[in-house]
Amino acid sequence: MTTCQLCEAEIPEGHEVEIQGRSRRAPNSIICSNCASDIEQTMQAETENPNLIFAVLAGLAAAVVGVLVWYGVVVITNYQLGFIAVGVGWLVAMAVVFGSGRKRGLSLQAISVTITLVALVISEYLIVRYSLSEYLAEQGFSEVALFLPLGAMLDLVVASIRANLFTLIFWAIALWAAFSTPARRRLRRVDQA
Repeated sequence: MTTCQLCEAEIPEGHEVEIQGRSRRAPNSIICSNCASDIEQTMQAETENPNLIFAVLAGLAAAVVGVLVWYGVVVITNYQLGFIAVGVGWLVAMAVVFGSGRKRGLSLQAISVTITLVALVISEYLIVRYSLSEYLAEQGFSEVALFLPLGAMLDLVVASIRANLFTLIFWAIALWAAFSTPARRRLRRVDQA
């Protein structure tokens, strides 16, 4: 007889559930069907009745913090560090999960990705605007207004991305973090063929 690695109950032969370890190097675990059922019920409960209003508010607050941090780092260092974009995606996703009542699921993934994308666009605009203002000041011209028409703002962002395609790589990683962090969790059973 095998013993459940969670509740330490003896498992009759043929009733054990093998689940994958947390990483590729971690060993698989053997648990009883009762523990597997409890885990699956807990994971299902994580998707039920999320507080979408607080999820959006928390995500927006995290986005503001992320935008300000990224912009501040650029102003202080004069370097645009792409990995901060990844941090923005992760921060927004964690805030959405927290604001929703520690829930997960597709609706929260959509909220997280949308807020992250908006934050990345706004960050890129502010960074490009700052660089443009610095350049114009060196040339003896006045500073660029904080708010330009929306079309002009988006044109600056697109031009910046075209000039540095690595930005898209960091954005993709940030959006993946925003998408995967609030994803529904599932018990990863090992197929017993």
